[in-house]
Amino acid sequence: MNIEIYPLDKVMIDGVAICLGMEKSAVDAAIGKGQLIGNRCYYFNNEMAIDYANNKAEFIEFLCGIEGMLKPAIYGISAFETQANELFEVLKEQNNGVVGDTENGYSYQFQNISVGVYREAVPKEIEEMIGEATSFGNPLSDDEIQHEMKKANHWATIGIGVAGYYQR
Repeated sequence: MNIEIYPLDKVMIDGVAICLGMEKSAVDAAIGKGQLIGNRCYYFNNEMAIDYANNKAEFIEFLCGIEGMLKPAIYGISAFETQANELFEVLKEQNNGVVGDTENGYSYQFQNISVGVYREAVPKEIEEMIGEATSFGNPLSDDEIQHEMKKANHWATIGIGVAGYYQR
């Protein structure tokens, strides 16, 4: 599936546009009926979610990171397969303004382009975990370290919202 994210505008899924501000019925007609829970509707086996306000899409989020089947691209690079710090720099440049960091590197909100990213861990945390496990005589295996570092070095979610979404 070819997925392109266009901040403040839309997501293109195999040539089909899902636009911010689009009516839920139009989204369902374009990509199929999702599973609605409150104001959030899940699509593609829960790998994509759309938050609706007044029955219009106000936030589109991809939820399964590097392990998922959906591989969205933004500004020409893979949101999940690219190293987290590389994507951060691209988004920061495109944002050209305030970047919200209320979670100490776990998530960022690029306010001018209404893009948010989240990851499950940060590299420093994993390095500390490895050190603690070793000091307690229970070192992590190479596979465990690789798995944990993957979570720290790649974004788990990326979402776009309507203008001003992160300034509320």
